[in-house]
Amino acid sequence: MHRLIAGTALAAVAGTLVAASGHGGPQVTADPAPSVTQATSRGPGDTKVNQFVSYNAAGKTVSIALFAAINSAQGGFNFNGGSSGNQTITVPLGWKVHFDVRNDDAIPHSAIIIADQTPVPNGPSTPAIPRAYTDHLSDGLAPQTGNDTMDFTATPAGNYLIACGVPGHAPSGMYIRFVVSATAHVPSNTGTIATGK
Repeated sequence: MHRLIAGTALAAVAGTLVAASGHGGPQVTADPAPSVTQATSRGPGDTKVNQFVSYNAAGKTVSIALFAAINSAQGGFNFNGGSSGNQTITVPLGWKVHFDVRNDDAIPHSAIIIADQTPVPNGPSTPAIPRAYTDHLSDGLAPQTGNDTMDFTATPAGNYLIACGVPGHAPSGMYIRFVVSATAHVPSNTGTIATGK
């Protein structure tokens, strides 16, 4: 039940942001070179890194909106516009992580955090961090309306991938990087990131 409520709230917020942006739809940043999105304050104790990542340093919590196929980058095989490892979300070790995952594509997608590896598995099914995966991992969340949440503690420190668990999608480039850092003080999001959501 909480997944439906969270997904509905996320959809409402996303719709408001698209309408407020004045764009007909999301756009990918023109510069494919890695970029760093600067954090800005949202309110007492909350900091917004970008439209997808926000955190509360005092509470050591981070909230991440993860959109599968937010735009047509990589033929729609992307998370928040990033694909083939060209985007990185970094979270400090020990922080509580909440993902709102939404599938915007016309085909099913899912999400799982796996160890950083090459080659990327065809149908990743074993999470590297407990509870870091969505429902319907191999058959995917429903097209255009599917949503789920992932809640876990960022541990152990290391390099991971956020990959689609639907067979064939991750090797086709549907993965970005996820780092649990023992040295980072706050979360960050770098690389190719969609705008306008």
